[in-house]
Amino acid sequence: MKYLVILFFSLILCSASAYAQDYTKHKVEKGETVAGIAKKYKITPYDIYRLNPDAKNGLKTDSILLIPGNPVKPLPATAAVKEEPTKVANIVHQVEAKETLYSIAKKYNVTVADLEKANTEALANGLKDGQELIIPIKGSGVAAQAKVAEKQQVKKNEPSYFFHVVEAGETKYSIAKQFGMTLQLLEELNPEVKDNLPLGFKLKLAKDAVVAEAKIPEPAPAPKKDAYIDYTVQPKETFYSIGKATGLTEDEIVKLNPQAKDGLKEGMVLKLPTNAPMPDAVPAGTVPMTGLATTIKKGEQKELALLLPFNLYRVESDTVRAKLLRTDKFINLTLDFYAGALVAIDSAKAMGLPLKVKILDSKETSKSSDLTSLKASLTATDVIVGPFFQSHAEAAAAMFPTIPVISPLAKDSGKPYKNLYQSIPTDESMRTAMLNYLKSKNGNVVGVIDSKKASSKQFIKAGFPEVKFVEGGITTDNIKSKLVKDKTNYVILDTESLTTVTGTTKLLEELANEYNIQLALMDKTDNYDHDEMPLTRLIKLKMLYPTFMRNDVTPQTQLFDKVFRQKHGYAPSSYAIRGFDVTFDAILRLFQPEDITAALATKGSEQVENKFMYAQQNGGNYNTGVYIMQYDTDFNVIQAQ
Repeated sequence: MKYLVILFFSLILCSASAYAQDYTKHKVEKGETVAGIAKKYKITPYDIYRLNPDAKNGLKTDSILLIPGNPVKPLPATAAVKEEPTKVANIVHQVEAKETLYSIAKKYNVTVADLEKANTEALANGLKDGQELIIPIKGSGVAAQAKVAEKQQVKKNEPSYFFHVVEAGETKYSIAKQFGMTLQLLEELNPEVKDNLPLGFKLKLAKDAVVAEAKIPEPAPAPKKDAYIDYTVQPKETFYSIGKATGLTEDEIVKLNPQAKDGLKEGMVLKLPTNAPMPDAVPAGTVPMTGLATTIKKGEQKELALLLPFNLYRVESDTVRAKLLRTDKFINLTLDFYAGALVAIDSAKAMGLPLKVKILDSKETSKSSDLTSLKASLTATDVIVGPFFQSHAEAAAAMFPTIPVISPLAKDSGKPYKNLYQSIPTDESMRTAMLNYLKSKNGNVVGVIDSKKASSKQFIKAGFPEVKFVEGGITTDNIKSKLVKDKTNYVILDTESLTTVTGTTKLLEELANEYNIQLALMDKTDNYDHDEMPLTRLIKLKMLYPTFMRNDVTPQTQLFDKVFRQKHGYAPSSYAIRGFDVTFDAILRLFQPEDITAALATKGSEQVENKFMYAQQNGGNYNTGVYIMQYDTDFNVIQAQ
């Protein structure tokens, strides 16, 4: 294990020696990008553009880049204002996410009316993130202040913008995220690409957005999530029956669950105190969500084994190691997962858990592994996380029939084993979660299903017979005939065709001016991230989709990001977060009052971006923890309510 830890840090810090000089030289290899090189050297893309202006026009294979030893410091968040001979010195405020005119006015002790008068043109289209507002000063005419502020010039040390050439596979969203900008700002700087993003287009990007280091706010104090569990209301259950089982009054239940004020409905999810006895009627396949950290029983030492495909036999020299880091996506995926798992192990140590960890090289590829040689090392193990490939996870479950084996990344479900736990929900689980969500909303549900998706149509009919299907051609009249005025119309669109996706959503966007329409997907394909699909359309339709990893920003994700950066020096990828979530969930289950098999079967948990709610199906164990996410009006993705 000590060797692996040293190896891991040598891999992620292989370029550290270059920092001892003023700069070092980097030879561009085929397929490399400025963003990728910047990440490797732990600098920003702007640091590279600063020393290599020609890089703004694209990279050429075998060209030489200068890499700074000391990255350029971020520019101040508030630009210096050029002094003018005037008695009025206005403050210029940059609007941040979630701010309102009222909150800004209150912050500077001015009235909303004066704020609006001083920013008539800026507020013509409403308040937007990133825009600058003039803060009026008491005792001076608002109109005069606005004129003074117009004369003030924002002085910057260097040009405010740089350019990025669009590469294959990139989208406006991915570029905005990569360079720390909002999608709205990117489109404002480049109005030509509002509806389409051509390959090779030179995008104008804000330098400040790249240079400035994002400040991660500390999570605000809130009621501990672990103090409550989620309970699903069963058929014919009432406030009386639930109250009798839990000891809560109707008023207490409604206070915790305002959505229940008009009565309980089958499928409604209630928040109930963890210490309240649960009703006996828990449906088959449903696991109550619990706070595993609140029910820990330390007791005797437990052993966790991580079987990860480091494939150390391939890493024979520094040259080979450096090349693999540049070209092998699988080893980078493995190292990211491992980095997240290390944070989970550190967390367990901080909690004082008597945990022993074995980290072993499974030497696996899609076709082979070296599990047999590890057998003697795992006889006393309490739980195994890994291997990565489904076939090897099944082999491990067969080899160790009394040890729970958690498959961390495999999306396909093969042969079931009673001790094998598929941590990624199946496609069927995700489709079922979407149908259950739509059932709970009591809306009008319309299905627009591609003729090639006959099995999907049958699945929907079997699980939700009330769905109205659009038959024949997908036309305005055919869709309109299924819509109603007095309810939300949830339109399920299921197709693999980009043409059908763009055409149908355009019709729905037009009909949304007349009807309350929300788009729902059974599976979010790449078609919805395609350049031909305007993001504004999906936002207008408040698109819903199921996923096993939530991708919204929460206090938990921000805190994990901060801890991960402190430990490893770079931002966590989705695989790093997955590594933490799967490993930490397994660790907490080891230290429950019941044995781990019972804890896996009876308790659900939620970590940074993943839920774990295992249900026994057809002789195997499958995670049914799915999120329903929604595109929100402020260009964010949020968890649907």
